[in-house]
Amino acid sequence: MMNRFRKWLYKPKDNVLNIINQIMDECIPQDRAPRDFCVKFPEEIRHDNLAGQLWFGAECLAAGSIIMNRELESMAMRPLAKELTRSLEDVRGALRDQALRDLNTYTEKMREALRHFDVLFAEFELSYVSAMVPVKSPREYYVQQEVIVLFCETVERNGKGVLKFIWNCSGP
Repeated sequence: MMNRFRKWLYKPKDNVLNIINQIMDECIPQDRAPRDFCVKFPEEIRHDNLAGQLWFGAECLAAGSIIMNRELESMAMRPLAKELTRSLEDVRGALRDQALRDLNTYTEKMREALRHFDVLFAEFELSYVSAMVPVKSPREYYVQQEVIVLFCETVERNGKGVLKFIWNCSGP
């Protein structure tokens, strides 16, 4: 029952954010904030209504709520949540103004509002999800990649030596 309520609650927010994302893909395709960090999220976190949950979380944090008994993380994210909700209102206002004008051109004011919102939303997404579940930092991923490369190089070097040893042992 609670899952159905959550889906009902987040659905309108998801729809609005999906439309904004489509507009950003059309309006500022080269200026989108990178979202490579999303691959680090656990599979159960990546779902269709994550954006709506993030918007709801930002509104709650901006209003003074604490997320899941994580007081320090909540206090640290509150300024970002406030700025994100303000930015979203700016984007919605710019879209309303744009709807009353020429729908085929995007003003610089609207482009800037979309860029700012996109950066803030990406930053909030990483912060919020990282507070909920363990997410590796870029540094941790870099170190992990280095270890993998070193391991592969070691196996490759030792593999050649083992093959030579086996060949020499089995030879005439």
